[in-house]
Amino acid sequence: MDHPFPLSSRPQGLVRVGTSADAALIDAWLMARAPLPVPEARARRLSLDALLAQGGQGLCLIDSATADAGNPPGEASPNSVHGLLPVTLIHSLSTGGRVALATEWWGPADAAVSAASLAACCDVLADWCRAHGIRQAWLAAGLLADPAATPRGFTLEADGLLHRGLVPTPKQLG
Repeated sequence: MDHPFPLSSRPQGLVRVGTSADAALIDAWLMARAPLPVPEARARRLSLDALLAQGGQGLCLIDSATADAGNPPGEASPNSVHGLLPVTLIHSLSTGGRVALATEWWGPADAAVSAASLAACCDVLADWCRAHGIRQAWLAAGLLADPAATPRGFTLEADGLLHRGLVPTPKQLG
C-alpha cells in the first residue's frame, strides 16, 4: 500500500528538540494560539519547563519552518515556532521499557501542512528515541485530522494508539 507521506515533505533540519532556552519563545507562541488565565498559564509553563529540561520526563519537538513568515521555503528561523510536538516518556509494562508518548499536537491550521509537519516531527522523534535506547513511539490517534495521513511507520493498535517500533542505535565507545 502506498503511504500518503512516505517521507515527510519538510526536511528534518527544520525540526529540532527544544531546550530550556526556547521556553519564553514557546510560551509566547502558545499564549498567542491558546490563551489561558494566569493560574493555568503558570501550570502550562511549569509543564513546558519540565519537558524542555530533558530531565527524563520528556521533550518538545519544534518545527521551525517559516515560509509563511517571510523566509524562503525550506529555510528555518531558530526564533520561530511553526508546530510543536510535546512528548512524555512513560514506562510501559507491555513493552518492558520506556515509551515516547505524544498526546498533543500544536500544528498549522492547514491540514496538509500540519500532516507534513507532524510527519517531520515524528521522524526526528524516531531518531531521538533510537539514540536514547527507546524502542517505541506512540501517538494518540486523535492527533490526526485525517487517518490516512498517519506518519510513516505508525500503525493503529488495539489500544487505540498509533505505535511505531524502533531499533535503538548501537552505542559507540571511545
